[in-house]
Amino acid sequence: MTTNHLEKLDPALIRPGRVDLAYLIDDASPTQAQLLFNRFYGGSLKVTGLSDDVVQTMGIKLHDMVSEELKIGRRVSMAALQGHFIRHEAKDALDQCRDLFTHR
Repeated sequence: MTTNHLEKLDPALIRPGRVDLAYLIDDASPTQAQLLFNRFYGGSLKVTGLSDDVVQTMGIKLHDMVSEELKIGRRVSMAALQGHFIRHEAKDALDQCRDLFTHR
């Protein structure tokens, strides 16, 4: 079960025995975004034409981008990043990534 508004759920739905663990899945940290990018695009030289070194460098750029955006109060979810990576090649994904950030 997932929710963005735990406080709106009926207590009967989340009583002990039904929900034994609550875990916050927060927005992407710079390191998480970089790791997701590297895992998503790395090791696919034959498919993407990008060496792992290039992917690593691009991952660092994403890390820095997420850091910069967080400083000005903008965030991005891991789900948004994953969906974006599925739909775009690595270079386009990185170039268009700022469009995914939202204000808190």
